[in-house]
Amino acid sequence: MKHQSKVFNNKQKITRLNKLARTKKYSAHHLAEVFNCNRKTIFKVLRENNIFLPNLGRFKKRIYCDTKLFVNLSVISAYWAGFIAADGTLFNRDKNVAISLNKRDIRHLYKFIKAIRSNAQVGYVKSNNSVHVSICSKSLFDSLIKLGITPNKSLTITHVTLPLSLMPHFIRGVFDGDGWINGRKITHVQFGIAGNRPFLQQIQDILIKRCHINRVKLYPLSQRGKAYKLQYTGSQIFRILNFLYKKSSYQTRLDRKYQKMLELKRKFGINDVFSNMN
Repeated sequence: MKHQSKVFNNKQKITRLNKLARTKKYSAHHLAEVFNCNRKTIFKVLRENNIFLPNLGRFKKRIYCDTKLFVNLSVISAYWAGFIAADGTLFNRDKNVAISLNKRDIRHLYKFIKAIRSNAQVGYVKSNNSVHVSICSKSLFDSLIKLGITPNKSLTITHVTLPLSLMPHFIRGVFDGDGWINGRKITHVQFGIAGNRPFLQQIQDILIKRCHINRVKLYPLSQRGKAYKLQYTGSQIFRILNFLYKKSSYQTRLDRKYQKMLELKRKFGINDVFSNMN
């Protein structure tokens, strides 16, 4: 890793800086004094190590948002609750709700900022080409916890509590965060979602009832990990996609996966993907 400053030209200093920064007790100004450099250098090195400092300055910028978004549930809030459950992070210490994505999906972060009516800024980490947004709000944090979304995301979620009518939008959010669709032949086309086993069982129960599909076994993603995968193959996946994307909008879907779904639909000649289901 290359740094412009000669201050951090050895691993020991970088390790010490990272350790101090992770305590969340030091401002950039304080760390700059400790290492005898400017704040810009501190921010640069920490960004490259995916570490972000809390605002401990004298004049704090007030980040506002709709703290009732996940209290007064709607199609939009159900979708973003699902996306956060899959691809977000809840930090218990400072009641921080954060989303980090690959830069290619930066527009999706702006959709979230718009949905939550916030003035939060999108940050960029060059070392892993990622973008992120974070909002500290106890009300927002607590409302997500109440829905069943836990700090360790989908690996600890067991059951979420949302109205059944909003579950298609919630599951679509989970799919956009931790799901996939692919396949070269109609008999091998796949739809899948990764997550905690009890959480996937809840999702599967809903899909079985609403999409008229059979129960399948959940398989672990790896031998050591806690994550499992819920996967369906064949033309039946379009019944699932129909269920998920019906009544969706630009603001409540990930462009990349939506375009992938349309591509597969055209490839296999699937019509009426969004027709009414009983």
